[in-house]
This record gives sequence, structure tokens and C-alpha cells, in this order.
Amino acid sequence: MLFPLVFSMLNMLFASHAYACLDHQSVMQIKTNEEAHLLSRNVATMTDALYDQLLTIQVKQMDGTCKVSITYTLPELDIAEANQLLNANPAKRIMLAGQGYELPSQTMLTAVASVEPTTLSILHEDILQSAPLGKNRASVELLYASLAQTRAVIKPDNLSTEAWPVALVNVELSACNSQYTSQSNPDACACRVHALSQKISPRQLKYIQYLANDPYSSATGALSTYQGISEQVNFECKLNKR
Repeated sequence: MLFPLVFSMLNMLFASHAYACLDHQSVMQIKTNEEAHLLSRNVATMTDALYDQLLTIQVKQMDGTCKVSITYTLPELDIAEANQLLNANPAKRIMLAGQGYELPSQTMLTAVASVEPTTLSILHEDILQSAPLGKNRASVELLYASLAQTRAVIKPDNLSTEAWPVALVNVELSACNSQYTSQSNPDACACRVHALSQKISPRQLKYIQYLANDPYSSATGALSTYQGISEQVNFECKLNKR
């Protein structure tokens, strides 16, 4: 009696593995794919949150099916900071809500999505903004796009003690030479880059550049402090617009 029982239990175990839609490696790849999707949005604050592991993603298979649950875990402080920004501009919150966008209200956002097992891609209907996963993706992106507006603001007494990487210095020197000229200071662009590096950290500059490439940022005023410092530095370094 014992042998048939053990044999039956082993058969059930092997059968459950044989018919499982996704294995552990596949689930881990889906997690990597989801992280890659968020990185592809090129939201500088979201990229840093992933890098710092403040924004994390967990993927679990749903009972051996071709469905997974995808959970985003967010810092409570980030949610509070973004909500404070929109609370100060209720009209914008109403406008975003009318377009189907809203900030996360809790630190964990979970959605179930179906996966194509051969490509490990999430089915199209589950990434639409009307679907739970699509809604969570949009909500997280809105959160970090909003944070870029607050974190790009330079306080009057702001000082940076973090040296700019050589690559960043070279990029800023090239940008300066293409946009400005000086009749009296041959080292004007070097002067500008040095002065800016004393006030702005590499990360904050990244947020400023992200907003500068956002067509809607000009209406937010988030770059006004940077523009004021930039003009003051240009004056001190004797730079003029080309």
C-alpha cells in the first residue's frame, strides 16, 4: 500500500511541474522586463529610485497559471512629497484625474497580468491604462515625474559638495560652447561649469535636464530657480547668448 501511495504523490508532483506555465527563471525575467519598462520611460527620478532600491518590483506566479501578480513598493515619503505638490495645485490634480492619471495612495500597488509564455511579454490588454497594471504603471510614472519638479528646485543657499564626473563636465562644456560666447573671457565656459557645479549636484542637474526636455515643464515654474542661477553665472563669467 505504501509504494502505490508514494508513486501517486510523486506523479502529482511531477505533473504539477510539467504543466506549470512559468518556471522560476521566467518569473525573474518578467521582473527584469518590468524594471526595464520603467527605465525606458526615462524619468530621471524614477531611474534613481530603482537604482537606490527605493522603488522595488516583485513578481509572483498565480497558482501555476500563465498569470502573474506584479507589485510595486514605493517609499511613503515620495508619495507624501508628490501629493504635497499637487495639493498646492488642485486644478492640475483635477485635470490629471480627468485624463485617468492619479498619484498612488498607498505604498504597495499590485495588479494581476497575463503573460505570453514563449516571449514572456505581458498581454496587450493588461498594459492598457484602463487595466490594473497599466494604471499602476501610469500612477508610478506620474509620482516620479511630479517629484522631478520639486527636486529640480535650487534653494538660494544650496551648495553641492559632490564633484561632477568628467563626462558630465565635458557635456556641459560642449553645451556651453554651442550656446554661449564671450568677448573678454577665454575660460568663460569653464567658469560657468565650475560655478554651476558648486550649486547643483549631478543628480539634481539630471532632474533639471529631464524637465528641460519636457514640453510641459515650462508651465510649472520648476526650472525658474535654475534659470535665475544660470543667468547670474553667465553674467559673472562674461557669457552672452550666441
